[in-house]
Amino acid sequence: MWLPRHLVFLVLFLLFSSYVVYLGSHSHGLQVSEADFDRVADCHHQFLASFLGSHEKARDAIFYSYRRHINGFAAILEEEHAAEIARDPSVVSVFLNRERKLHTTHSWDFMLMEHNGVPRPWSLWRRARFGMDTIIANLDTGVWPESKSFSDRWYGPVPVRWKGICENDTREGVPCNRKLIGARYFNKGYSANVEPLNSSMNSARDYDGHGTHTLSTAAGNFVPGASVYGVGKGTAKGGSPHARVAAYKVCWPSCYDSDIMAAFDMAIHDGVDVVSMSLGGDPSDYFDDGIAIGAFHA
Repeated sequence: MWLPRHLVFLVLFLLFSSYVVYLGSHSHGLQVSEADFDRVADCHHQFLASFLGSHEKARDAIFYSYRRHINGFAAILEEEHAAEIARDPSVVSVFLNRERKLHTTHSWDFMLMEHNGVPRPWSLWRRARFGMDTIIANLDTGVWPESKSFSDRWYGPVPVRWKGICENDTREGVPCNRKLIGARYFNKGYSANVEPLNSSMNSARDYDGHGTHTLSTAAGNFVPGASVYGVGKGTAKGGSPHARVAAYKVCWPSCYDSDIMAAFDMAIHDGVDVVSMSLGGDPSDYFDDGIAIGAFHA
């Protein structure tokens, strides 16, 4: 009997759920290679195959393999298989790929960084050189690269320690520069829980606005003459206006633990100094919390 696509998706949704299987951390040496990462993924497939009965089923089930710092994988599983895997002594925890909600933040005024729009001479801003060449990652809804907050005027070369990239570095995607030095997207967890996204959405471009807001709050460049329709004129800037920034899009606009953990794993690998997030959910045990696990490894 033929079923419409949306009914097939509904049946699968009722029988299967997406889970994160957390195995701890890796012990990669300094000379880690892509071949080492591939071996980790093979181990994850072999481990899951021992429960599902075949390597083919394991490959079909796993949609993320955390290969760099976080050790584990995200997969579509039946509840009984998830429970069986959780009892294995090599497994730290198994938890549902939970949805997270976007949060927001406030200004830096309460930190006494400036007075009447002028940075205080003894402020932390000046002492930290406004975050000069610190690399800040933001896990959110992405970034709108055309914003003046991400202009690279007066910036020097990208730090040589940076290992990140700009996925879909096009006009329709996210073109990077010497300020906005990285952009990646992670949506397999969202697709596993909600629905597959159109391929045109495969970029870190922000169509919601929240990620652009929070990233510019954290590290937006100086933008003189900013106002809201002529009201409140002044110089807009983030907490570390001279920092470099990288956007890791994990919210579409809802955010799922498996995508967040994949972004954490990659951001650590890319060489960021700070990970900024403005999203969360109900509290849970640390070993069942993708944000807590990612922050621990960072």
